[in-house]
Amino acid sequence: MRIRLSSWARCLGLMVGLTWVLPGTGLAASLEVNPVRLELETGARGVVVTVRNQGTETTRFQASVHTWVQDEDGRMTLEPTQELFFFPSMLTLEPGESRPIRVGISSAPRDTERPFRLVIEEMPPLGPVPPAMGLKILTRVSIPVFVAPKLKAVQGRVEDVDLRQSRFHFRVRNPGTVNFFIRQTRVRGLDARGQSLVEKDQVGWYVLPGGSQVFALDTSAEHCQRIRSLEVEVETDRGVFRQSAPVSASEPCGPAQSP
Repeated sequence: MRIRLSSWARCLGLMVGLTWVLPGTGLAASLEVNPVRLELETGARGVVVTVRNQGTETTRFQASVHTWVQDEDGRMTLEPTQELFFFPSMLTLEPGESRPIRVGISSAPRDTERPFRLVIEEMPPLGPVPPAMGLKILTRVSIPVFVAPKLKAVQGRVEDVDLRQSRFHFRVRNPGTVNFFIRQTRVRGLDARGQSLVEKDQVGWYVLPGGSQVFALDTSAEHCQRIRSLEVEVETDRGVFRQSAPVSASEPCGPAQSP
C-alpha cells in the first residue's frame, strides 16, 4: 500500500507534521513512503520501508527511531531509542528517486508487543531558498513499527459504559499482547422498550497492549432523560467488540447538545 502526504494520514496510522517554514507563497516536498506500517515478526532479519521523492527538487531527509507510549486520549509521547537499528539515517534523493530504509532489532522477543515510531524528516536546503520559490514547508512522517511478542493474543474489551450529563461514556481496553486499531465506534441509546432513540459514532486510533482509549459522545438532554440502556460496538482491524449496559443517567441530564 502506498500513501502520499496529501492523504488523510491519521486514519492509516501515518502522522504528518510541519516542522520548518520559510516566508513566501507555498511549496512542499512530495514524499511517498511504502508501506505505512512495519511489523517485525519473531525471527525476521528486518523489514524495509521505501522512501520516494515525488517532487521536482533534490531533497535531503533524515530518519530516527523512537519509543511510543500514549495516554487514554491517544496523545503520543515519543522518546529517542537505540533499541531498533536502521540504515541509512540520511538520504539525499533526486526527483523521482527512491531508496530503502532497513529496520531491524537484535534483542529477543518479549511477552508483549513493543511499539516504536520511525520518523522521516525533510531537512532544510543547504543554501538559501530563492525568493521565486516562495514558502518552503518541511515534511515529517511518523511510521508505526511493531515488534512481535512471543505469542500473539488479540483481546479487546468495552468497559465503563455510562451516561452522564448528556454524554455517552465508555472505554476500549486492550488486555492482549498485540495492538489493534479502532476504525469506528458506535453507541446506541435505547428507551425502556428497547427501541433505538439515538445513534452516535466516532473514529478511533491505535490501542497498544495494556492500554485503553476513552470516548465521550454528546447527545441531547431530551434523549438523555429517556435512555435506559446503551449498546456499544467497536470495529477494529482485528475484529468487533461489543458491550451493552443499563443506564439511569447517574448525573442529571445537562442542557441540550447539538445532535
